Formats: sequence, C-alpha cells, structure tokens
Amino acid sequence: MTELYEYWCDADRSRNRDKNLWRLSELQDGREHALDELPGRVLSHYVSDEEVAKILNTLGYPATAECIRTLLPEGTVGRSGDLGEILATEFVEEWLGYEVPVRKLRDKDHRDMAMRGEDVIGVAYDDDDRLILLKGEAKSAQALSRSTVEKARKRLDEDYGRPSAHSLIFVGRKLIQSDDPDRKEVGKAVLREATSGAMSVRRIAHLLFTLTGNQVDQLIQNDLDGADGSRPQHSVNLRISDHRDFVEAIYEGAYEEAGSVGDG
Repeated sequence: MTELYEYWCDADRSRNRDKNLWRLSELQDGREHALDELPGRVLSHYVSDEEVAKILNTLGYPATAECIRTLLPEGTVGRSGDLGEILATEFVEEWLGYEVPVRKLRDKDHRDMAMRGEDVIGVAYDDDDRLILLKGEAKSAQALSRSTVEKARKRLDEDYGRPSAHSLIFVGRKLIQSDDPDRKEVGKAVLREATSGAMSVRRIAHLLFTLTGNQVDQLIQNDLDGADGSRPQHSVNLRISDHRDFVEAIYEGAYEEAGSVGDG
C-alpha cells in the first residue's frame, strides 16, 4: 500500500526527552494524494475485504454498494470525529511503528454515534519481545478548544494511564478469533494484560492526535509540556485550514468508492 503521510504532509517534529511533537501541514501537491488515497482507506475502516466479499455473495453488486454506504456517517460531526480516529490510526501505523490490529469503527452500532473506549489502541513488541501498548485519543474540529484538549488528556490519564480493561478485552477477543496464529498470540497477550494490569508505565505510550482548521501550536505545546513524563508521549497536530470541506470531500470520495465496489 502506498504511504499516506509521506506524500501528503510535511512534518515539523520536535522532541524533549520522551515527549514528541509533530506539526503536520499539507505539501504543495499533497491534497491530490490525500483525495486519491484516503477514500479507500476510510472505507476499509468500516468494512473489511472479507466482509465485502460475503456481502457481495449474499446481495450481488448493486445492493452491496448501498449496504456499505449505510455504514458511513452522514452528519458533519460524526464524519469529523471518525476521520480523526482514522487518521490517527494511519499515523500510528505509518510513523510510530505500532499496529492497530482492530478497526473499531467496523463494530459501530449506529453510523452517527461515537463508540466508547479508547479511540486507538496500538500494539508492538520491544527488543526483549515483550508486548508494548499505545493508548490514543483523537480530536477533530474546525476550531479546536482548550477544553477539548483537556478532556482528551484526562481520558489518557484515566485508569493510571493504561488502556481500560474493557477496551483491551474487546481487542483481545477479536484477535483470538483470527485464523492467523500470530494474531491469536497477540490477542492472548492483550487479554493477559487486560486481566493482570502488570505492564510497566514505560511500556504504555500515549498519543493525542488532533485534526484542526485553526492554529493550535501553543495549545498542544502547553498540553504536551504538562503531560505525564514517566512514559513515552506523542502529540500530533494536522492542520487543514478548510477542515469542513476536506472532511466532506473525503467522505464523498468514500461514497463513490463504495459504488465502485458495488459495480464489481
């Protein structure tokens, strides 16, 4: 798969010990790449290729497109929030070296309702082959406020900074159902952590990902400065000045992508 951020964004990264701050802005020709690459990725966060194949086998081509489209949010707020989570997930996998093994948006019970639990849970293994985790919160707004950032930071600090047991069990249960033995093993490790809570602080990183229309450099810098310094911290801001129009364009592209699935 073609890299998303490498060809879309310029990254200004700063680091202070284990606190990492990325300020992302679109490259001169980056928007074209995003509009080409993102709709299909967005769709994949709501439905897997395997599910598409089963729906096609059941409904045939025309009805499949309409079925998939019902999974995509219609409201502006829902689209913005989901896109923030999707872009956070893509960033985590492309630039932070974690896998986000469960696409949680596939389990939404209503397309315009937010899901409970952490927005992103990433998994990886350290040099000693021990499981490490990333707990992430994503916020998306045309005008991001300080109170929204404070609420996100509070969520990250809950449960002593650990992903909630409920969220870990959700991920673990999904993974142990896989036919892939490696995914099963990761699922077992995640379930063990969910029930034991034995992982050290240093092996649980935090991520705050913000997709904004407004300039928030000082806001996110202040937040990161005050964040828990005993663990790895990542703060990412992707500024898109025409935030609302961008979100709508991506989801319109995803609707078209669903139509191409329906056409075979």
